[in-house]
Amino acid sequence: MSDNYLKSLYDSGWRIIIILAVLLQVGLIPLDFLFNLRSLSWYKTLDLSISLLFFLDLIINIARYKGIKSQALLKDVYWDTYDSGKYFIADILAILPYAVLFSNPWFQLFRLFKWVRVIRTAHFFQMRNLRFSSRISFGLLILGFFHFTHWLSCIWIWIHGFEPGLSNTDNYVQALYWVVTTLTSVGYGDIVPHGNVEMLFTTLLQILGVGVLALFVASMVGIFTKKNPAEQRFMENIDKLRALIHYHKIPKDLEERISDYFTYEWKQKLGYDESELMETLPYGLKNELQFEFKKNAIKDIPLFECVDDHFIRDIAQYLSPMVLTPGDYLFRVGDAANSMFFVQKGRLEALSADESKQLTILKNGDFMGEIALFKSTTRTATVKSIGYSDLYELQKKEFNKVLKKYPEIAEKLRSKSQSREERYM
Repeated sequence: MSDNYLKSLYDSGWRIIIILAVLLQVGLIPLDFLFNLRSLSWYKTLDLSISLLFFLDLIINIARYKGIKSQALLKDVYWDTYDSGKYFIADILAILPYAVLFSNPWFQLFRLFKWVRVIRTAHFFQMRNLRFSSRISFGLLILGFFHFTHWLSCIWIWIHGFEPGLSNTDNYVQALYWVVTTLTSVGYGDIVPHGNVEMLFTTLLQILGVGVLALFVASMVGIFTKKNPAEQRFMENIDKLRALIHYHKIPKDLEERISDYFTYEWKQKLGYDESELMETLPYGLKNELQFEFKKNAIKDIPLFECVDDHFIRDIAQYLSPMVLTPGDYLFRVGDAANSMFFVQKGRLEALSADESKQLTILKNGDFMGEIALFKSTTRTATVKSIGYSDLYELQKKEFNKVLKKYPEIAEKLRSKSQSREERYM
């Protein structure tokens, strides 16, 4: 494991520990108001332990902030620090063991300032773990709704009082049931508020319920119905095709071919053109991403099976992706020749000039059109896609830039080109 990976693992583990400590403390505070938990030794020990964790977290955050601030590379993008004084003050206010120092439970509300840390850390995880952002959002939604109803249930018991003949657990469950039914509907009438305070609290709860229920449902729907980028792109393309068909007369077979291509693009190409993303990136990141996209495809080409990563990085930036649908011609005999092609996926057939004879079948890892890179000529064969084919195109002028640095690759390609030319003449 690399040092960066271990550091990231430690950092994430520590953040999770702090979140769990905050959630536990926030969940116990309203119970302390009801059951005087601060008089119990285990609660005081827990309060001291959480204070120690919060103090260590403050020290770690200060050290992280100083380290990031000193690095120009990170200070402009790493926002989960004390870049604003209010976050530092919030952590300071949450450190003290209020249950040990004060008999009044109201002082423990200062612990709630640490909730800012939970929100910021959760957002950090969403930004740094994009693959799991929907799951993180769902988890935060459930935790937030639970704590919200938990606090309202405890407030209801505090206002309404304990029902005689029921245990503390039964009183809590009954209060939780009433809060949830009131928030999500208008209540069932089996638990009735008495007195002005209880009625006002119930009214407030019902008003809150309208917004909370709408927010909860909308968030849930958004999480579960959110399409991934590939599916979103596919649906947009289908809508555009539907509009095109509505306003223009397009042959049925052409309509089906276009629809089939969009489906193929969605299923096989992730529904987007990688060049669109490339254009938004600076030069360095663009090269790194191109290398990751194309390194496996390049290494699968027998011609390049023994090359090092330096060659792959050089050539990757010049390979342009293209897709052929069934029956498409890549080129025909006599066409101008100024580039060569590598088959990433699919099958193509090389045909004679009159297309009466199949010269060869080109499969994954094969290349074609290399004769054009060594001499000014036209295409000597016709190449046609049998099914869907993914290819990379390399222009002659770009090819020359790379092979000047790698003459041994140029010689191998020249030999292969000569043998093919003699074969097809």
